[in-house]
Amino acid sequence: MKPYRIRALNMGETRVPSAEVYWMTKLTGWDPLTFWSLLIENDDRRILLNTGFAQDHSALHQHWTTWAKSAMGEEGHVPVVKPENWIVNALARHSLTPDQIDHVVITPMTAYATGGLDQFKKAQIWFSRTGWIDFHAPDPEVPQLPRHIVFPPHILTWLVTEAASRLHFLPDEETEILPGLKSWFCGAHHRSSVVVLIQTEAGPVAATDAVFT
Repeated sequence: MKPYRIRALNMGETRVPSAEVYWMTKLTGWDPLTFWSLLIENDDRRILLNTGFAQDHSALHQHWTTWAKSAMGEEGHVPVVKPENWIVNALARHSLTPDQIDHVVITPMTAYATGGLDQFKKAQIWFSRTGWIDFHAPDPEVPQLPRHIVFPPHILTWLVTEAASRLHFLPDEETEILPGLKSWFCGAHHRSSVVVLIQTEAGPVAATDAVFT
């Protein structure tokens, strides 16, 4: 197995209530967050972890800022997404197009990870099976994100029609996605959150949305 190289692509930024980052142990203040896509490559394949925000992320903007205002009594949680953060432009800076990506892994299933999915017309697409089921058949007793925040509507339509034959669903237990790339369900952040373990020359690297900072 050839080890992977990893490059981090900036997908945008925001500031969030500190309680969201530190699980209610720091109840005041705000913390900056950067959203990342990881370009994972070796000589055999190119893998992308997350696809960033949709070009029109106004629905997410409204959802985040409304929630933050009700929780904190302050204005905040504005997504700052510049043209260079759009996944197509971010890849172009590395002389790549979406058609050159072989696999896309998503964690979690939410708008800052799924927003560029429909640009990847040839890639195999990987989600948590638990997260996919939770989205389509949610427990009525468990609070859910609005469906249009998990998937922008045009992305969901594309996934279950044009891209349906390229979808793959990861089990909860540790599994090998591809040589040198493993995953397992971790929860903590979302019901679709997984850990992706990447073998590099420097050793294993774990990537997950369940660790903010």
